[in-house]
Amino acid sequence: MQGCMNPGTRIIHLITLLALFGGSCARAQDVAEEDELNQFLNLLEQQTTLATRTRLNADFVPGMVSVLNAGQLQRRGFRTVWDALASLPGVNTSMDETGMRSISVRGIGELFEPSKVKLLLNGESVNASASATTGTLFDTPVEQVERIEFIRGPGSAVHGEFAYAGLLNVITRKKGKQYSIGLESEAGAYFSALYAYEKPGSDLSSSFSLAANESDGEDIKSGRDNSVGGNPSYAPGPINNKRDFVSAIVDLNIGDLNARLQLQQSNRGDHFGSSNLLPPDDKQTVISESLVSAVISQAFTLDDGLGGEWSFSGLQNSSEKNHLFLGVAEAFGGLGTEDDVYADSELVEQRLEVRINLQFDAGEHLLFAELSAVDIDVDKSEQFINLDPVTKLPAPTVNEFPGPVDESQARSSISIVLQDEYRIDDRLTLTSGLRFDDYEDIGSNLSPRIALVWRRTDKHIFKTQLARAFRPPSLIETGGSLKSSIDPETNDTLEFGYIYHRPELVLRNTLYYAQLDDLIVFQDFAPEGYLNSGSFDLWGYELEVEKSIANSWNLVGSLSLQDYIDEELAGFSPWMLKLGTEYRLRPLTSLHLQINAISSRGRATGDPRSDFEQSTRANIMLRSQNFLDIDGLGLRLGIRNLFDERLKHPAPEDTYPGDYLYSDGAMLWLQVIYQP
Repeated sequence: MQGCMNPGTRIIHLITLLALFGGSCARAQDVAEEDELNQFLNLLEQQTTLATRTRLNADFVPGMVSVLNAGQLQRRGFRTVWDALASLPGVNTSMDETGMRSISVRGIGELFEPSKVKLLLNGESVNASASATTGTLFDTPVEQVERIEFIRGPGSAVHGEFAYAGLLNVITRKKGKQYSIGLESEAGAYFSALYAYEKPGSDLSSSFSLAANESDGEDIKSGRDNSVGGNPSYAPGPINNKRDFVSAIVDLNIGDLNARLQLQQSNRGDHFGSSNLLPPDDKQTVISESLVSAVISQAFTLDDGLGGEWSFSGLQNSSEKNHLFLGVAEAFGGLGTEDDVYADSELVEQRLEVRINLQFDAGEHLLFAELSAVDIDVDKSEQFINLDPVTKLPAPTVNEFPGPVDESQARSSISIVLQDEYRIDDRLTLTSGLRFDDYEDIGSNLSPRIALVWRRTDKHIFKTQLARAFRPPSLIETGGSLKSSIDPETNDTLEFGYIYHRPELVLRNTLYYAQLDDLIVFQDFAPEGYLNSGSFDLWGYELEVEKSIANSWNLVGSLSLQDYIDEELAGFSPWMLKLGTEYRLRPLTSLHLQINAISSRGRATGDPRSDFEQSTRANIMLRSQNFLDIDGLGLRLGIRNLFDERLKHPAPEDTYPGDYLYSDGAMLWLQVIYQP
């Protein structure tokens, strides 16, 4: 659809569709009011175990937790977890030269650094120790999601490694039946299916969830690249931004015993090229990332007020690159395109974890303790390139080169968590906790936390928290260290929160100060390698607003401000403004507009280019329930990048002067959902 019509024409077409679809969705007003009341109650009663591992309303836990449930994800027009994260306060999304996605939180983890966020799928960690992240979770479609929970700030006191700047937990749907199909204008298609079964008169239940999508991506032109040394490439030309994804989750429950199998695989083209040299025009997936997770767990009760849960899990993270372009023949002394240089590589990592926890309600004190052990092994790490290992000239056959990490690398750890929720009175709770992690290869680490939550009245909630988080060096970083060892990065954050809660208005305010120590950086001059770099201090403020107006309008917005003290990290956003507006056209028909505005950002030290420009992205969606008067049939129709903005992610110096363009036109999508 790109380039077929201007924004004004698209809006006119959309308004026409609104009139057509709105007329087909009439229903009794009392049903609509009931639906609206349920949505509102869901918003107020959202509960999470993410912050303390004990179930509490999200506004009552220490720190600030954002919860997006299935209804909100559908109403607000999000397609994937990636879309939903972009709407959260203090969260910025980015993409590297090969299309690898990552997020930063509160100005931490911007630009080209490894992930600073712990990623969970149904409560199980999926971060790969080799790279500190995974490329699959962000592609999960919202039809497969029950809710998204996100902690901004330190989470290591409970969740340990990688919960440095934030913590994401994606919880998938396990009840009911749902089927969906969809199309998008850039040769894209997707579908999902959920089937759940509960045996009558029994404690046996099971569910199967499947989702898949495929897209050729927008027709994006790379612009000029500017690689070091002037190496030639195929730029300017089209980028290879093809993507496909599959996710399958099987869940079985027999009483308190649960077994779950999770599989996700994300494939993509190499976009702007692994060496920031544009590959030839070939719409094929080149990079594949996958995870397979198996979990068995059981909750148990030992006595009144005393219970717990044990679990055993296995995780395999795989990263595979097939025919990955490294450079044109001329750059390596070759004679023609048949001498272009390509690499095939594979990295497979396996993780086993056993965990047991106990929870004891002693009246004023709610005590929690957990013991866990983790063992991580690199099962395969290999790389083959069509170069001669001695002359480095193009060769007619591929030869083996060192893999991404050494296959001898491994990591094991034992962790202990202790936590006390002291209910001083009905409205005042003091939470103190400590986590101890002992690693075989990098030593031990302590992650303390103390927090106070005061529910002064039903309208006014005050919070304060002091917590430490850490991110251990990834296996890639330890393998490429310039010194005998690298220390974990640490984040000490002090934050104050105030929440004003009324039925028609919710205001959440957060003021924080963070001290970042021992950041791990890559030294790109001889001798090259990873090492710890100095300390950075930053402060920030976040305002969240939820407002209902006359039963027709719902507003969800946020303003995030952050700034470094003295020296700053390149690429952080001084401000972010996000606004979601929902208007109810008819009882079961609504229109949602989401606008995300991100400030301009500074470049790395020594980069002569001007600041990375401010960006504004707008998405609009029409949602109709009981479409065509068919119970359970829903329709979602949306336009992404409504105003045809040229949207980019920042590129490093001496690569692409015009940065990484990822959208330069509006995209239309359509989805039909059926819930029997």
